[in-house]
Amino acid sequence: MATDTPSGRGGWLKCGVTAREIVLIACISLFMISLVSAALLSVKIQSVQILGLSLLIPAGTLAFCLTYAATDVISEVWGRGYALTVVLVGVAMRGVVFLLLLFALSGEQFLPFMEAAPFWTESQQEAYAFVFATGQRINFAGVIAFGISSVIDVLIFHWLRKRQEGRNLLWLRNNLSTIASQTLNSIVFITAAFWGAVPLAALGSLIAGQIVVKIAVAWLDTPLVYLARNIATGRKLLDWRG
Repeated sequence: MATDTPSGRGGWLKCGVTAREIVLIACISLFMISLVSAALLSVKIQSVQILGLSLLIPAGTLAFCLTYAATDVISEVWGRGYALTVVLVGVAMRGVVFLLLLFALSGEQFLPFMEAAPFWTESQQEAYAFVFATGQRINFAGVIAFGISSVIDVLIFHWLRKRQEGRNLLWLRNNLSTIASQTLNSIVFITAAFWGAVPLAALGSLIAGQIVVKIAVAWLDTPLVYLARNIATGRKLLDWRG
């Protein structure tokens, strides 16, 4: 396989697509898939045991964490403008998900030419609504929390990047920006999504559980951020500088 360069052509797949472009497409795709799926997966609450503590987390937490790894790579390689654009488009896509779910849940109620299939039972509709109607509230809460926290994540990342220029601290700005923004996200999202739906003690556990898991994932995904950065910029795969 021909060696690719950050700006060269004719490398991967022999169709004029560079490694840099493939990484960008992969990061945007991961971001969008994780962002949209997190809204639906978070309907389920899971219990995890960490250092002897039992913490509650929405099942979509891991998917949501991946969005920050993706934007950190985009921020590092392509800059703040690209990262903020991806975030804003992601918020718009969550709006599209909201409308599609609304159509699936109750399209037959406001469209005179549509009705549920004869074999679609009331119990099936109730189960369907239990999952996806709950997902609507979570999706709405996610739009608010994500829009605020993701912009803050990008701004903190680039503020640190400017201050740390030449000091090989990608790992530090990746983690500090994610931890700060994810902590804010967890407080806003859990409160908006589950207030009144779960006991107050469970609400606190959900916030704590999300923060702990997000911090852990931020540290664990750091090598992947370096790897994606290195592929996109033509560095050696195990180059930990920058």
